[in-house]
Amino acid sequence: MVQAPPPRTADEWARDKRIMPPSAPIPGPFNPDTNPYMRPVAWAFAQPCFSRVTFVMGTQMGKSVTMENIIGHRLDEDPTPCLYVAPTKPLIDGTIEPKFMAMFGECESLAAKYEGRSTKTVKWLGGTKFRFAWAGSPTELAADSAGLVMVDEVDRIVNTGEGDTTEIIEARGDAYADSKIGYTATPTHGKIERRPDERTGLWHWVVAEAKKVGSKVWQLWQSGTRHEWAVPCPECGEYFVPWSGLLWWPGKGSPEECTPDEAFKHARLTCPCNGCMIEDKWRPWMNARGVPVAPGESISKKGQILGTADTAGFTHYSIWISGLCSFAVKKSYGFLAKKLLAALIDGDPAKLLAVYNTGFGECYAEAGDAPSWEEVRAQCFGYAAAELLHEPLRIYCTIDVQKNRLVYVVRAWFAGLGSMLLEHGELWGETDQDAVWDQLSELIDTEYGDGHGISLTGIDIGYRDDQVYKFINEHKGRAIALRGREKLDKPFRKELVEQDKKGKTRKRGDARWAFDSPLAKRWVHSRFGRPDTRPGWWLLHQQVTDDYCKQLVGEEWRESEGRFHQVGENHYLDCEAMQYILALRDKLQRRKVGALTRAELVALVKGGQPVADPQPAPVDADQEEGDDTPPPAPRSPAPAEPPKPRAKARPRVKIIRKSPR
Repeated sequence: MVQAPPPRTADEWARDKRIMPPSAPIPGPFNPDTNPYMRPVAWAFAQPCFSRVTFVMGTQMGKSVTMENIIGHRLDEDPTPCLYVAPTKPLIDGTIEPKFMAMFGECESLAAKYEGRSTKTVKWLGGTKFRFAWAGSPTELAADSAGLVMVDEVDRIVNTGEGDTTEIIEARGDAYADSKIGYTATPTHGKIERRPDERTGLWHWVVAEAKKVGSKVWQLWQSGTRHEWAVPCPECGEYFVPWSGLLWWPGKGSPEECTPDEAFKHARLTCPCNGCMIEDKWRPWMNARGVPVAPGESISKKGQILGTADTAGFTHYSIWISGLCSFAVKKSYGFLAKKLLAALIDGDPAKLLAVYNTGFGECYAEAGDAPSWEEVRAQCFGYAAAELLHEPLRIYCTIDVQKNRLVYVVRAWFAGLGSMLLEHGELWGETDQDAVWDQLSELIDTEYGDGHGISLTGIDIGYRDDQVYKFINEHKGRAIALRGREKLDKPFRKELVEQDKKGKTRKRGDARWAFDSPLAKRWVHSRFGRPDTRPGWWLLHQQVTDDYCKQLVGEEWRESEGRFHQVGENHYLDCEAMQYILALRDKLQRRKVGALTRAELVALVKGGQPVADPQPAPVDADQEEGDDTPPPAPRSPAPAEPPKPRAKARPRVKIIRKSPR
């Protein structure tokens, strides 16, 4: 009996039909051997058993050209209406549509089928309709049925207000028995982890709880076969799945850690099987022998898949490819190591998010699970309230206004975004009366250490606005109004307040600084447990109260929803979030000269000799102790500038901080 040949895959079609333009990374006839990790994607689209395909990876890895190949192949050899969904119309008009038009011109068979009635968003090829749509328009998404739907950058797709956007998209294929839907994106937010499979020894991403993953494409990947791209070690021959944790540079995580530039020169990929150190030059060789592997499967040294996948029989094929496997010459081990180490040293969550997402194709949680308040209290550093350990760049006071009190935090800031809590408390009194604001006037006149005063006071606006603005105008240049927003397109921005709450015009030109409240609170939570080998320490003094510690974890971040949930009082957390915003406003993140790690600070405080980490503050008798196991010994190179003598605490202005309730 004569058997029909197996269906040709999209990459095989592209090998025969596509000529890449001179502007492409690799011009000339399309060569699927360049990025072999995309072959499983093309293969999955050719299999009748899969109705959904999800592929996840970083940037510069060939996602776009693969989507073009899949659609071009379908229009050319198996005509069916096709739909391409992108986040925005400008992206379609400026980037995506021109790339498809170039492909139609490169491929003779497609060029012959192209019809003159085509428009910018609707193409006709041999009587088959190919349409572009953007996720922000429910009308566009629901306009036509399609046998093949490709969704690009699904994590950037907005909610249309008509339910889950992916559900609306998938409904486009209901009219076709053999419809296929493809999803791809660079992942975004999520707390994920890897564990070894006890049966095979291979490490895989573990399915994370829904509330811990905000990335839509990662959620989709978890619901599929969960394949990962595995490669062989050129030295021992064992297969493994590359990921960011296997990237090595000299002194990684130790006191002798190298600089980002040195990491660029000397980075290696560590083989988890036998510890082999792999140079970047082996990347093409490893990719050429790579195979997709799912949990439950193992790989022989010859590249044969053994065993049965836990997800056998699934109709949704999903695969993740690490950015460490990118075909791009620029995206070398050294390039990724330099980017990652620089972001780790800087400590900016936005930079870390970008590196993990775009560089490695991994989710990143800007703030992990908040510790218990007891664990927060156990992190107290060995200094007294109001004591300065080093000469600060700025000292800020931040205020959260309540009906009957002003909650305040005073914190000193240093190069590298290091900071130390000086004092916290509550000024009691009805906040619509002047008395409590007079107490605040005395507070901001306090001096710390060797005559260091409070540089700026930030006051949360939104309650007792008239009293707040009255105070600010009485202390021109020393106080500003702050207003947290649930979402902002930048960390902060200045807003003019032209009317009060009664609709009356403000004559004094009042202003406030709006800021991204979730961003600031996530940054505060990211400080908990920061490694001693990094700058950006965030210290608590020995007299910190239980109430303060409880309020720091009074909100819980949920990645799946992209917002905080209040689980207790949170006034001190609000104050600490505003502290970070004031530091950004004054561009302290750019002040890196003289930045110290926590360990270097310890050495400075103890007279320049490296010493053990100070013991945490004593806890109450009825309170459990947190884990005070000291972290690994930190590096202690000489600071860029000779450190100034430790600032000694002086008696402060006597102020009544708290009245009986």
